[in-house]
Order: sequence, then structure tokens, then C-alpha cells
Amino acid sequence: MRLLVILLTILLLVNILGFILTNLETRVEVTVWKTQHRDVSLLAVVMLSVLAGIVYAGVIAVAEGANVRMENRRLRREIQKLETELVYLRTERPRAPNGALDSAPETPRKTPDEASPAASETPASAPVYDTSGYGWDDDSGDGAYTGGRGV
Repeated sequence: MRLLVILLTILLLVNILGFILTNLETRVEVTVWKTQHRDVSLLAVVMLSVLAGIVYAGVIAVAEGANVRMENRRLRREIQKLETELVYLRTERPRAPNGALDSAPETPRKTPDEASPAASETPASAPVYDTSGYGWDDDSGDGAYTGGRGV
């Protein structure tokens, strides 16, 4: 695509240059709004037209580039929000199908005196829940950082 744009640009410039060289001595009358300019070189008219087109295309390109950058920024924020939600959902307590978790007996909380010696160890960086009794006891490679279930 870039090669096509370069080729078309070169072709356009060659045509403009050929037009200018064949009409080098040509003088024209130019009217801008209500002002008339007599005996103006065709070279000046063509060069000003080309310059105006370049400036116009540049302004459009800058505006379009700003629009693309704003859209990319919005999409990056949305991706970050979705990734945060995904991390939360991965570390949330697993839910058993058909409400099996709701009918499971609740384990009583232990006081710090009754806590096991393992409770004083440094906790894992992601919560790991006891999945025994919920049908997830298969050793399918669930690691300590998957929330007790495969991701």
C-alpha cells in the first residue's frame, strides 16, 4: 500500500511539473471573490493550488491521527478494566453448579488461639480455596495461583 501511495505521488508531481513546463510563459487573469488579478503567471496559480491542497490534506491527516489516538487510549482503558475484572473473577471463591455451594455446611471460624501453625505463615499472593466436597478434587494441574480451579 505504501509503495502504491509513493508511486501515485511521484506520478502526480511529474504531471504537475510537465504542465508547468509546457505553460511557463502563460499569463492568466485570476478572480478571487470580487478582486481581479490580471497578468498572473500560471506557474504561480498552479503552485499555490498544490500548496493549498498539501496544507488541507495535512490538516485532515492530523485530525484523523488525533481521532485514532483518542480511540486507542479509550480501548487501552477498556482493556485494563477488563483485565482487572478478569483477575478478580479468577481469584474469587469458586462456585459449584446448581447451588451446591449454598447447601454446604458452613465451617465455624476459629479464634487466633485455635488457628493452626500454618496460619502464621505468609499467605499466598492469590487466595486458594478448599475445593474438597464440591466435585473439584481431581488433580488436573490446578496451581496455588489459580484460585483452586483451572483457568
